[in-house]
Amino acid sequence: MGTSTHHPSGSARGRRPLLAAGAVALLALAATACGDGSSPQSASPASSSAPAASTPASAGGATPGAPSATSGPPEPAPTATGSATAPSVRASGASGARCTVTGLRMRLGPADHGAGNVYYPLRFTNTGSTTCTLDGYPGVSLIRGDGSVIGRPADRQGPHGTLVRLAPGQTVEADLHTLNEGIKSGGCWRKPTFLMAYPPGSTASMTLATSSPLVCGDTFDVGAVH
Repeated sequence: MGTSTHHPSGSARGRRPLLAAGAVALLALAATACGDGSSPQSASPASSSAPAASTPASAGGATPGAPSATSGPPEPAPTATGSATAPSVRASGASGARCTVTGLRMRLGPADHGAGNVYYPLRFTNTGSTTCTLDGYPGVSLIRGDGSVIGRPADRQGPHGTLVRLAPGQTVEADLHTLNEGIKSGGCWRKPTFLMAYPPGSTASMTLATSSPLVCGDTFDVGAVH
């Protein structure tokens, strides 16, 4: 009777390890199943990171603003074009080339005395067939018969003035200035044989046979054409 009691308890103890092993296997399968289920969840964060990758794309979508910024620089180009037209407008307003010695005649007018000063109008007449311009001071020197200069060239005196247009046959003047004898110490220069003048802006000279002006007080000035 003792033996029969011993066998059933032994078989029960043998079945318990089997049941325990089966339970461990089931738990292992469940853990595997849980591990498999966690992979899709980790994939879902990867898919959620995809929008993060699209965020730079949206930032890249802001780069179309860059063409608008690049399109800005072409705007100054019309301004440059507009400024380029300005010189042509000024050139057209000039209405005539500079007068040259080949198209001018030079004369010296009579002396004008007043308050110890003496003025001589040096006149330039346009002998050409088209309008020309003069601007500024002529260069004037008094010349002896041997070609040497008397004293020094005339000093520029007074404002520069404005550009003067000469139609064919028109005349402009530049005033020569000196003093009456005895007004200022220094005596008078010798009388000239020729008066030589460079029209304003010219490198070629014109010569006039004359004994005037008589420069006294070491004062010899020329004003701008007017």
